Amino acid sequence: MVSRSTTNWNLFWQHHLGSWLGQWTRYSQSGKIQESFKSKRSFSANSDCSEIAQTNQQMYANGDTNTMRWNYSIDEHSHNDGFAHPASTLMRGFAFENGAAAWLIPQLKNTQYQPFELFLTQKDIRHSVGVLYGDSGQLLHTASIREYRGDPWNNNWSTNTEQVNPWTIEGRWQGEELRIQSDLFRDPIQARQWQWNEDELKDNHANHFFPDNIILRCPKVLLQDKSFGITIYWQTKNNQLQIIQADYNQTHQLIAISQQTMDQTSEQS
Repeated sequence: MVSRSTTNWNLFWQHHLGSWLGQWTRYSQSGKIQESFKSKRSFSANSDCSEIAQTNQQMYANGDTNTMRWNYSIDEHSHNDGFAHPASTLMRGFAFENGAAAWLIPQLKNTQYQPFELFLTQKDIRHSVGVLYGDSGQLLHTASIREYRGDPWNNNWSTNTEQVNPWTIEGRWQGEELRIQSDLFRDPIQARQWQWNEDELKDNHANHFFPDNIILRCPKVLLQDKSFGITIYWQTKNNQLQIIQADYNQTHQLIAISQQTMDQTSEQS
């Protein structure tokens, strides 16, 4: 039987190999642009995807470039609590069957910076949101990374980088929910019905409205002894709704990551 960790590793590379071109924009806590640049994240593998090479390129408007390279393998980096990235010994990768994924720290520590990155995909279109908290729990910045792979015709992202005015996701939606526990156990697929007004905004959480119908919901500050969630909503150009959420308990230990893919239903009950 294939182990949970091997399944997790294989699912990520099943969907994310290749070169992803995009726009990377970082925002302050208040939503102001801190920096924005073109990006290219490239992943290549050997024949059985047991060894991975990654190259990240950042290309700025003034002509400056920044290149970073990493190599990782299933033997060294695939663990029972997710797979590690060479750039961070603390973060772990979690991969869903449909391409959604997350980089998370399974157990947060108050004295360290707390990064999170959540991915949603639709074939050769990919979006991720990054969130970074400081060592005292304060929100430092957020990031929106909109990418495409292959033919430039695949790129249906707008060129807007400014955050947009608050809006709501209208209507009723139904589809399915996937869920991965922190030990990589995969719950059975569940049917899901959803409406925006039923997804209550919890205390200490706020919405951040990115371009291209993407909403981040996250804590204003990470409070000790308080559970929290980080959620991304994406209403795609072809009117599909995708949601990914990471849930942490009161001790700031990862509970699970859930992902929903839904279509809009009739407004009539």
